[in-house]
Amino acid sequence: MKNILVPTDFSIRSLGYVHSVVEKQNGEPVNIVLMHALKMPDSIIDLLQFGRGARHYELITAEFREACEILKNKYASAIGQLSVEFFVGTTNAAFRNFLAANSISAIACPTEDTYQLPDKESFNPIRLIRKCKYPLVDVHSVTRKPSFVRASISDLLLANT
Repeated sequence: MKNILVPTDFSIRSLGYVHSVVEKQNGEPVNIVLMHALKMPDSIIDLLQFGRGARHYELITAEFREACEILKNKYASAIGQLSVEFFVGTTNAAFRNFLAANSISAIACPTEDTYQLPDKESFNPIRLIRKCKYPLVDVHSVTRKPSFVRASISDLLLANT
């Protein structure tokens, strides 16, 4: 089973890429890894506390979790596993190590650039994605709303695939 990485900013709109990924797999089951990119902490104290309280898990909202469950149920036969992983770092080598550690086969590369930064430590991973030399799957979000309009869970349910 393929593992496909989908970058996420923890918005419902970013989950719209999962529809596109499933559609392009032609019925072959896949595991989806939703990745959020974070910069390495600058201060020593932040670095020491980074793994303990896992403050970055607070970025995952209840609405996002609910939308993930809806996607898992909607595509139960097409999605084997749907997980959220945090990539911490900004270098190509660290990103390649992350991809290898998660056994990533391909990366979903969004065709539009509407990545929102939910935290001051978050960053848009598109530069790393384009440079990593992994197979890319061009995807579009099924929530065809402008980036300033917030997508809702109902947009995911009404998507045609």
